[in-house]
Amino acid sequence: MKQVRRIIALVAGLLALGGLAPAAAAQSCGTAPLKGERVALLIGNSAYNDFEWPSLKNAVNDIDYVCEAFERAGMAPRIVRNADKAALDKALDDFAAEARGAKSVLIYYAGHGFEYGGRNWLVPMDAPPATRRADVEKRYLSIEALVKHVVPKGAFTLLFVDACRTTEPVVRVEDVDVAAGVAGSAPLGLLDIGQGAVFYSTAKGRPALDFAPVGSPVSPFAAAVVHQLAIPGLEISDYFKIVSRDVYKATFGMQLGPQQPFHYGSWFDDYYLVAPVEVPQARAAAAALPVTAAAPPAGATRGPAKPAADPLADISLDRLAIEDEPILVADVLARHPAAQLVALADGGHPLAQHLAGYMFSLGVGVKKDLPRARAYLEQSAAQGFPAGQQELAYLLLENDPSPDDVKRAYDLYLASSDAGFSKAKTHLAYRLAVGTFGPADFVRSQALYAEAAAKGHPAAIFALTYFPDTRTANMARLRALADGGNPEGNHWLCEAHFADKTRKDAIEDCGVGARAGFAGSRAILADAYAKGDGVPVDAKEAAFWAKLARDLPELRKDQRDLIAGVGE
Repeated sequence: MKQVRRIIALVAGLLALGGLAPAAAAQSCGTAPLKGERVALLIGNSAYNDFEWPSLKNAVNDIDYVCEAFERAGMAPRIVRNADKAALDKALDDFAAEARGAKSVLIYYAGHGFEYGGRNWLVPMDAPPATRRADVEKRYLSIEALVKHVVPKGAFTLLFVDACRTTEPVVRVEDVDVAAGVAGSAPLGLLDIGQGAVFYSTAKGRPALDFAPVGSPVSPFAAAVVHQLAIPGLEISDYFKIVSRDVYKATFGMQLGPQQPFHYGSWFDDYYLVAPVEVPQARAAAAALPVTAAAPPAGATRGPAKPAADPLADISLDRLAIEDEPILVADVLARHPAAQLVALADGGHPLAQHLAGYMFSLGVGVKKDLPRARAYLEQSAAQGFPAGQQELAYLLLENDPSPDDVKRAYDLYLASSDAGFSKAKTHLAYRLAVGTFGPADFVRSQALYAEAAAKGHPAAIFALTYFPDTRTANMARLRALADGGNPEGNHWLCEAHFADKTRKDAIEDCGVGARAGFAGSRAILADAYAKGDGVPVDAKEAAFWAKLARDLPELRKDQRDLIAGVGE
């Protein structure tokens, strides 16, 4: 977003959604005794002295702001503001004692931090900018030790870290001979926290903006965290992705931007900051979307009834055809509660049926219910709605399909594709190329990819780079996407150059894609560091990106094979 006025409006809107601006936030939040199974520890250090350390105007504002949002989400928060080392140690002892029975612990830190000696450290208010090796543990607080101390055994850990990760040393360890090759301090690195997830406000080597635009009362990261927390039923991986997209878009084109959050972790079961709602079919009609026509004044003559405005009228088929479903559904849920969408679907709205089918199939906004998902997609497809047809075809092929399911999926893809739905064209093109519906048909596949690419579908544009006669033009289209602030363009450029054995020409794109959370970009970047292709050989960086790639279930088998043994 290059227009400052749009950014100011965005931040103002986010603050309005949060209820209170941070300056007016009640100081009582985060002071009550901890109760329940979900607790949060919020640490903010702002008042660094500006002589030894740059002050961070919004760090304390941020934790006050997120405190109320986490409290509304059903967590018991505890706040620690501008604490020195002794005060931090006492606060951790107190929190650990109260959180003994917690099943999940959220830790949010806003302040300065660094890595040294294979561990990550946060900077208390009285810490010096230079120290000796023997004094590191006395002056700074190990984040790994913090997690171990306050998180009960077996509890889920969720760690938010809002700190710069630039390459300039935050702390100088004076008795380390860096010139001789001994490692000094470095940007915050990977944290090993067991079952849980880590969400960094910015990527390695990048700053975390304390405010954007200038004068904002909270950081862009805190603003997005709160904004998306208002949407119930986002599984944590979807939540991270949507927050990251918000921050990237809000800071794109800014000085020192764009800021690009990223996450990693390992967890077995779906985890929600705000639980999905349960919408029984019997109750759905009671939550019908309101009409926009006002009631006539008393005594007025009643004319013909005005039809209710369609609340989903702003979602075009073209948007459905190119936008990622998690992003689109989150946008819809931010404006319409899940119960209202389901009511609209029960009333026969084909787009609402499509959205409800997606939501119930993956547990987004509502509790997962595959039979109900299938029913809504069947209803949408029966009305000839192209997005419903495409999503039903995908569902059929992804769930142990019978021969009849495969034939029906082909018919659905074909109908949706013939209606001009570019996502269906891309899916059908892929299936034709890999022989899902019979012998591989590359000629037809390329034609379908070309039709989808003409409508702007990024995956189809990438696919056309495999064909010699369309490669150059579509590499340029991917570059235009990337230059326009869409990291999906960078990701596909990384994949395309890797396939063409010209990865060294796209290392920067691989970095953007990797930081945006694309599994393929992470694997390709890890392999580049392992082999020194376009970057110096760096075993530590290779292991870093390989771990992050392996943490993503969507990583393809060939890409898992590519990084096998790297960092393991």
